[in-house]
Amino acid sequence: MKNFLSLVAGGLLGLTTLQAQVVPPARFGGFASFGLSQVSPSIQTWRGFSNVPSGLQPFVNDTTRFLKGSTGLGVGIGIMGGVPLGSMVHLTGRLGYSSLAGTATATQTGSPSDVAHELNVFMSTLEISPTVEFYGLFGEASFHPLVGLELGLPLATSITQRATPTEGDVTTFAENADFPEPSVRAALMLGMGYTIRVNRAWYVQPEISYRAPLTNVSSAAAFSPTSFSQLRIGINVFFGASEPIEDIGPDAMQAYIDSVTAAGRDARSRVISSIILEDVRYTEMMPLVPYVFAAEGGIPDASMQATDFMAEKGMFDPTKLPFDAVEANRNLLNIVGSRMRALPHANLFITGTTDGGKVELGTKDLPELRANWAKNYLVTGFGIDAARIKTSTSTTPAKPSSITVADGVAENRRIELTSDVPNLLEPVIITAENERIPSTDLANFHTRVTNTDSVASWSFTLMQGGRILSTITGAGRPTTIPWSIKKGSLAAEELPIDYELVARSPRGDSAVTTGSLGVEYLTRERKRTSKIADQTVDKYSLVLFEFDKATMTAENRRILEQMVLPNITSNSEVTILGYTDRIGNDDHNFKLSMERAEAVRAFLSSRAKDATYVAEGVGEAGSPYANDIPVGRQLNRTVQVIVKTPRR
Repeated sequence: MKNFLSLVAGGLLGLTTLQAQVVPPARFGGFASFGLSQVSPSIQTWRGFSNVPSGLQPFVNDTTRFLKGSTGLGVGIGIMGGVPLGSMVHLTGRLGYSSLAGTATATQTGSPSDVAHELNVFMSTLEISPTVEFYGLFGEASFHPLVGLELGLPLATSITQRATPTEGDVTTFAENADFPEPSVRAALMLGMGYTIRVNRAWYVQPEISYRAPLTNVSSAAAFSPTSFSQLRIGINVFFGASEPIEDIGPDAMQAYIDSVTAAGRDARSRVISSIILEDVRYTEMMPLVPYVFAAEGGIPDASMQATDFMAEKGMFDPTKLPFDAVEANRNLLNIVGSRMRALPHANLFITGTTDGGKVELGTKDLPELRANWAKNYLVTGFGIDAARIKTSTSTTPAKPSSITVADGVAENRRIELTSDVPNLLEPVIITAENERIPSTDLANFHTRVTNTDSVASWSFTLMQGGRILSTITGAGRPTTIPWSIKKGSLAAEELPIDYELVARSPRGDSAVTTGSLGVEYLTRERKRTSKIADQTVDKYSLVLFEFDKATMTAENRRILEQMVLPNITSNSEVTILGYTDRIGNDDHNFKLSMERAEAVRAFLSSRAKDATYVAEGVGEAGSPYANDIPVGRQLNRTVQVIVKTPRR
């Protein structure tokens, strides 16, 4: 038994390495246990029995008693519940069945033989046990001591006695009987438990306790004083009826930002304390998503296609667009219309689709209505010959987005565009001679949240001069928060970038940490005065990866060959950042974004071998485009390639 108890204690101690401190909420469940009972007897061996054999009559007296007790096994089972009185003190109670058993022995000497007495004692009770549990006394370990009172209402009591001469003609006496005048059992309970949270609702508590008796088994003089002590090992399984209590004390939850890093020329992450803004010659390639999206059951609204950049009807200049891929894609049909005018040999193929759901399939001819809407927009707005535009329909897209989540379903309500001339849908390229570009496109904030078992949510806000630059949110414990720095988002001043991380526990407690990054602004004039080498920056978004894929398409390879590789020289620094949309879990999306970045890095480095390459996965947390609109999610399935080359 000692070896077994040592094993149990060692197992409980080992659990401290598996799970940080867990404090259960209000709860209800059940318990089960087995106990090692120790009887402490003082019971008359001869208690007025009338059927004692004649051979044993000389041994009958009023003074011999059972005084030596040994152990027996018992069980316990029932229901339990608890409620926190505070974060550290909890009141719990149990109601159930409990049993105790033990053996007592005595020996009488005589002539010509001794007599050996054995008594088996059994007692079962309806147990009621109010208990107080104490949490947070062992730091991060989830142990909790407990103290309580065990009250047992007798259900059944019995004794089985045997008296056996040790020599001669053996005449054995045996008797089965109930305890007379059984007493209500009372015992002081002391113990230690360990709490394990299985999931957000269910908990398991291994527990060991000792019950020291306060009352006797019977109030009859012949049976007093006889009592039971008990060592119990058990387990509680219960359901949390409220939000879990994750931490102890007002200062238990703390958040830290240990460092901010960005990749350097040697592809290694470096700790940074500031960001350099630089005026450079800048070119950005913005991808075109070949889809026009519609609301459920309808056709696109004409307002979805911006007309701000039309000098006159049918005349649209894509080079006047801002450096904004979402804005460029709002003008998809305008861009296609202007290119069809410039490429009279190009033909366009338009396919109208639905999301395959009941509402859309119940709308008659919806795919045809969508396809004809796009064709009419181009024919009437740009004067394109209708014969150059072929329409078709499909119940669902040939390569649909996820059909199991709302975001994916929304993306399948669309009009798809293809052409026999690839240039018709190629990315939009915009160049500016003097643009403000940060020294890094991605900053990683390495964070810690301590002294709490879980984090329900967190938010990370970056500001400059009181203006919000970005707000990133997530669930669970944050470790690395990537910030994708958008071109033009930083002010043309040397104002620091202030950041704040707020982490929240499930019960609403929060921890806040703040910091700042310096900003150094290198204008063209300052670079000439300080003789700092100028550079050109080219940014390419390689789109589109298919939903949940990291395999480059033939179109992606063509763009890399024709548009990216010619601008990479031996002294170029090439940063490759992989992204995903928000569909799927964070870990999967981070892995997918890294696979996309590595696929592009491998392709480019195999052809332009002398340049310096850095590839990083960003996942969904640092997505460069809005994830709450279909075109934004499509654009986020991308790899951005940033090529920085010194100017001679």
